[in-house]
Amino acid sequence: MGWKKNLALIALGRLVSILGSSIQAVAIPLLVLDLTHSGSIMAKMALFYMIPRIIIMPFAGLIGDRVNRKHLMVWMDYLRGILVIILAYIAYKDLLSIRILYLSQVFMAIMDNLFMIPTGAMIPDIVPKEQLTRANSIMGMINFIPQLIGPAAGGVLYGFYGIKIIFLINGLSFLISGFSEMFIEYHQSALKGALTLKKVVSEIKEGLMFVWSHSILRMIVLGAMTINVFLSPMFQVLYPYTLREVVKFSPQQFGYLESIFIVGALMGNALLATFFAKRDVSKIMKGSLVFVLFLVPIFGVLTLPGTLSRFNTWEMFMFFSVLLVLMGFLVQFVDVPIEVIFQRETPTEIRGRAFSILMLMAQGTMPIGIAMYGALLDMMAIHKIYFLGGGILTVIGILLIAFFPDIPAPEEESSSQ
Repeated sequence: MGWKKNLALIALGRLVSILGSSIQAVAIPLLVLDLTHSGSIMAKMALFYMIPRIIIMPFAGLIGDRVNRKHLMVWMDYLRGILVIILAYIAYKDLLSIRILYLSQVFMAIMDNLFMIPTGAMIPDIVPKEQLTRANSIMGMINFIPQLIGPAAGGVLYGFYGIKIIFLINGLSFLISGFSEMFIEYHQSALKGALTLKKVVSEIKEGLMFVWSHSILRMIVLGAMTINVFLSPMFQVLYPYTLREVVKFSPQQFGYLESIFIVGALMGNALLATFFAKRDVSKIMKGSLVFVLFLVPIFGVLTLPGTLSRFNTWEMFMFFSVLLVLMGFLVQFVDVPIEVIFQRETPTEIRGRAFSILMLMAQGTMPIGIAMYGALLDMMAIHKIYFLGGGILTVIGILLIAFFPDIPAPEEESSSQ
């Protein structure tokens, strides 16, 4: 089976499962806010997902280098499907609580990592090296297409039918995804030998040393560690709180705005897959990062008391639509190049561990930002938080752009495998 067919099977599985997950991703914040009206509870919900992810990351990478990555994909999709269908049953019986949601976040975090890290390391084994930018952009589009429909559907379904139907849809989507992935042809030369505690520590250390000794990967890690204190937690904590509690958007408007962000992301991936597939990915990333970080303070302008009192809800909806389509577009010109750089620079036998270390160090600082924003929401006006975070991010971005090296694209090889 050619690499295009294998990639198509992975894409099909992603298409189905992400559609269900994107519906649920909109509904969970709405459910939590409807139950509690609390920004700090929103922050705790994010932490119950983030902290287990960080803890499991090194072990997920180690497992991905020792176990067939395709088999991990299939089993994690099946197990996630079973878990979410159980949540649907609990919701149907009116037994759902914040504590149950916290617990489900922990299990989903573990399974998401056991799926994401090994399978992310699998793509370069399937796709020719010179096609990685195009393949990752195509996968990006596949990832975002269901999210174009999902958020709007999530807002509407939650508004009319509640959370139980959303859990059911997402659970079934995971099961369908796992079935389609069973037909991928993938043969991995996994590491052999007994896995003792000493061996676990040694192999995780090997991944850490590889990343830290590689100047390009080390720069990516340092940049991500600092940016993720301030940027990613904004969209996990501040963003849903802004739309629902500050601007007072309806669940339907909330979902539409999520879809508008995806429109921008699809446009960005389409351009990357066509016009930018063989460009210097480091230059693309650095130029786009500047614009992404400069957009953050605009959220502060839109949440100023004067802005909120001057414009009605639908006028605010238009302002946020423009901002989010730009953000979605530009973020892809940062994320895809980073993924391509990692895949090109890391050999397959260590890729799972290196990828997990990269993500562990990059995301390890995110709980700091989540806790910080959750506390700040109860202490100061939200527009001040956006201005403060935006100012810090701008300084960080300028420093990263100044020191990150250019990485030439590989010479084109035959892609007709």
